[in-house]
Amino acid sequence: MPTVLIADDEVDHRELLTLALRRIGYDVVTAADSAGALARLSDGGIDVALIDVRMPGGSGIELCRQIRSSPETELLPIMVISADVHRHQVMTALHAGADDFLPKPFSRDDLTARMETLLRTRPSAVARAAAAARAALLATRHALVDEPAAVPYRYTA
Repeated sequence: MPTVLIADDEVDHRELLTLALRRIGYDVVTAADSAGALARLSDGGIDVALIDVRMPGGSGIELCRQIRSSPETELLPIMVISADVHRHQVMTALHAGADDFLPKPFSRDDLTARMETLLRTRPSAVARAAAAARAALLATRHALVDEPAAVPYRYTA
């Protein structure tokens, strides 16, 4: 079963989404804010993220940017959910890296169809492997910069 991260500061919204998604066969983890969402993502095992726009400690838009900027999560399918459906808000979410924008209120059928589309179009194993290789390369570069004495041969002029 795919695992969905729900990041929403409203308890009622998290509970309703959790109930709806579990009924159609998804595992669900939740977070009340961006920091909690990032912590859940760092644990791994998340297949798709549903993110509300308005949250304390950082908006869902900023969370999208953070997810996309991390090699470990850059390919994660993201759906932004919001009652603010002005064209500017939708475009901002999409430019921040969201794959879809679901306006509130929505039907369970609409949620289900969009979730299936996100999961069906998620990156292939090759793309995920490439992202993992980039993450490993970046970690190695950081280790070499942070620990220059660990490099056995250094050229000095």
